[in-house]
Amino acid sequence: MRQVDAVLFVTPEYNRSIPGALKNAIDWASRPWGQNSFDHIPAGVIGASIGQIGTAVAQQSLRAVLTFCNARQMTAPEAYMQYTQQIFPGEGEVADESTKAFLSNYMAEFRDHVVRVLAGLPRQAAS
Repeated sequence: MRQVDAVLFVTPEYNRSIPGALKNAIDWASRPWGQNSFDHIPAGVIGASIGQIGTAVAQQSLRAVLTFCNARQMTAPEAYMQYTQQIFPGEGEVADESTKAFLSNYMAEFRDHVVRVLAGLPRQAAS
């Protein structure tokens, strides 16, 4: 983790929170004390759920964890995707043109966020 420039979290919603395995991975990467891999790292959060609200609540849970880890989160645009077979028909496919455009814009904004954060807070080389 210390060698990456940024992290984009793409998480499903599990009972209105993040999967336990993701929380565990974040906990491991933020320890031991004084060696937090997320300190000042540019981070983005995006997710999907079958319902219209689940990903919003899951992302809020993830954002709280990342705030504690001192990650530099992109706060806008927010990306709350509703998962349907019509929009996402296969692995890696996006069938809906407006969703494609939204995701392209989101990634452009994330790139700009990473550049801005790293210009002000360059990551330290891994030791």
